[in-house]
Amino acid sequence: MKINQEPGRLTQFAPLSQQQQGATLIVALVMLLLISLLAVGGMQGSILQERMASNAHDGAISFQASEAALRQAEADLILGPLAVRLNAFAEARILTPWTWDGANNPTPIGTGTVGGNVSAEPVYHLAYLADVPSNSIGTGGGQIFERYEVTSRGQGGSPNAVNVLQSTVLLSPQ
Repeated sequence: MKINQEPGRLTQFAPLSQQQQGATLIVALVMLLLISLLAVGGMQGSILQERMASNAHDGAISFQASEAALRQAEADLILGPLAVRLNAFAEARILTPWTWDGANNPTPIGTGTVGGNVSAEPVYHLAYLADVPSNSIGTGGGQIFERYEVTSRGQGGSPNAVNVLQSTVLLSPQ
């Protein structure tokens, strides 16, 4: 601001409007740009978190599907007919279960039952491992137990979320 002095009058302050015309606009635009950058960064972080949560949910569904097939296979071995055990004698073990596609090499023996949240029904494979004498497991009596390997494969909501589980079942002599 300039000070105008005229003879016989008090000092007046006159605005320098010509020098200040664009300063407020530039400051406002810079503030708007900073706020926009913060908003875009926040949106990208929230989108990433949503994707991570979706993947974790999909993985949990695939694990539960594989677990359901594993439990179904164990129940079939323990409570099922003798034909289930006989079929398992003819099946080969899955040496690299993480590469098993659940469709072939070897073919699945059965399926598990799950809800409609999966992209494919979970499957399982049974294979006979060995006879185990009772004295090797500390029960005595000279009985022979049968040991089986159970492998299950479950998918989540997308075919990319896959879980493969294995367990060993030791069946008492009948």
